[in-house]
Parts: sequence; structure tokens; C-alpha cells
Amino acid sequence: MYNVTRLVHLTDPDDETTAATLVRRLTAAAESAGARHPLVARTLPGARNGGDVLAHLQFRSEADWTRHRATLDAATTGPAIRHIDGVEYLGGTQADGRAGRRRDSHPPRVYRTLLLRVDAAAGPAEIRRFEHATLQMPRHIPAILAWQLSPVRQAVGTSRWTHVWEQEFADVDALLGPYMNHPVHWGHVDRWFDPECPERIVKDRVCHSFCVIPAPVIDTVPEIVQTGRQS
Repeated sequence: MYNVTRLVHLTDPDDETTAATLVRRLTAAAESAGARHPLVARTLPGARNGGDVLAHLQFRSEADWTRHRATLDAATTGPAIRHIDGVEYLGGTQADGRAGRRRDSHPPRVYRTLLLRVDAAAGPAEIRRFEHATLQMPRHIPAILAWQLSPVRQAVGTSRWTHVWEQEFADVDALLGPYMNHPVHWGHVDRWFDPECPERIVKDRVCHSFCVIPAPVIDTVPEIVQTGRQS
């Protein structure tokens, strides 16, 4: 699947009427474009540079998205919209062998996405270490019910995003508590983000956004991860 994510920043983030109208307009546009299980929702409190409305769409192919892009672009244009950050990337089984993974566990209720940019000066070995460290988190953090780390094909917004790191959780508390506060997260993976750490390769600000979901979002491979000790 070809995934398209847009984090829409409103001119007036507190205007609930405008936000609701945008959600309806984007949902209708996604459905008319044939997006698979489109997710369009108000972001939850605690997002950082995460926009006010999160749209996550899946298309059969990049060509399919290209044919319908104008419809979605039109739905995210207007004076009520201040800025958009976004990414496009392959989901599910990828050319490099990586794919989404899911635990056989509680149904997810929260989707989280993180857009980030790895420094262009970082070498391939450094990038592989960063990606490996990130993908080790589910081994140690059972609160992550589904996950996927993907290279970005097309980036939109304030930065040339290179990666998107997605997860699903049972609820907001699982994201903001067991995930964010886990020692593996802040003691091991955060070194790639910390300006005071010599291993830092993630540059600029990141976009940390999350919202409520009615059903799973991440496109996973058929096999199911059965325990929290696998990735």
C-alpha cells in the first residue's frame, strides 16, 4: 500500500467548527478518491508540531494516489489552513524487507505517527543503527500494539522528512506513560534525537501527532506477533 499522511495546522486551532468541517471535507474527499480505510481525525492534546487534524490514507499504488491527489489537495486548501506537514511512503512489506508488525492483543484505540529528518551527513551505518534501535523498542515496551518504521518517498512541510515511525496503542495513557517514560525510549533511543548527545542524527523539530482510531491503521504483514518479546 502507498501511504499518505497529512498533519493539518489550522489558522485558529481552537475553532472546533472549522476543525469538524475540515474532518468531514477530508473524509469525503478520501472516500471519493477510493482511499482504503481513510483515517481523518482531530489530534489529541499533547501532540507536538502534530497539527490539529490528522489524515492518514492508503492507496493501492503511488500511481493511484497521483491520479487522485488533486482532490485531496483541494480539500486542504483555504484560509482556515495555516500549514501542512506530510509524508508519502510504502506501507506493509517494503522493498528493503521491513514491514509493519502487530501483536495479538487488545484492539488499538490510538494511532501515533512521528515525522523526522535524519541528517544528510549521517552515514549508512549510522542510519542503520538508528533504525535498528528504534525497531527494538517493541521488544521491551508491550504497550506498543502495532508498529512500522518507513523511509519517506515524498515530504511536505517544514522539513525534508526522511522517516515516519508509527505505532498503535490501547489508549492515550499507554502512549504517554509506558511508551514515553520507558527507559529504553529515553535512555537508549533518545540519544539519536538529543542535541547534547554526540550520536544525534535526527535534525530539526519532529512532528509528534496522535488521534483516536475506530480500527487498526497500520498495514501489517499477515503473520501476527504473539508476545511482547518479539519484533
